[in-house]
Amino acid sequence: MSLERFKATHSDGRDATSDLLAFAEAIGLESVISGRYSALLLLGLFGGTQSGMLNPAKVVSQIRVLEGVETGKGLKAATPFKHPPLEGLWHQHYLEGGLPSMARNIRKGIGKFGLPWVKRKVADAKVSGEERYFTAADVAQIAHDAVVSNWERLIDNAALTGEWLLFAKYEGKNYYLCLGKHNSGDDVLRSQIDAICLQEFPFLKDILSE
Repeated sequence: MSLERFKATHSDGRDATSDLLAFAEAIGLESVISGRYSALLLLGLFGGTQSGMLNPAKVVSQIRVLEGVETGKGLKAATPFKHPPLEGLWHQHYLEGGLPSMARNIRKGIGKFGLPWVKRKVADAKVSGEERYFTAADVAQIAHDAVVSNWERLIDNAALTGEWLLFAKYEGKNYYLCLGKHNSGDDVLRSQIDAICLQEFPFLKDILSE
């Protein structure tokens, strides 16, 4: 990463380069992937942190997992993009904080695993031949199964989902480019990578599709 190519300033016009470098050091980027992260990623982390919308530790933790210095946290494994304009790159999910991220994973858990506790209760009632009703205590158990138990199942299956950390593989190493969301738009992400990351990591032109 080289900020010399790009002029980073605060909203009041002050040079932000030293602040960005200090931030990269403080959150652990320099200690783990020095020289292998882009200004675009650093600006995304810094801006998200300053706005209160992002906990950079969540992203750095996943970088540490990809670098083999930390164990996984139950998130989906990194996968390659299979179609242009991001074909040639990889993405790793990181788990955002907050209710939207939790809701997304709860929906996924229910879609993937259903409500096993309810299914067992219904099956038991059928076997017994009795007419049974759900109680108030059952409602609490159903909620627990939908939220807590399904979250644990997602972790056990390394299936938690989140937003994206985009990176490239080159000569046996990972180069970390930027953050993205499912709704960011692949063309938008590619244009940002072309504008900034290609200048920092020229080898990307041989990896990215036209």
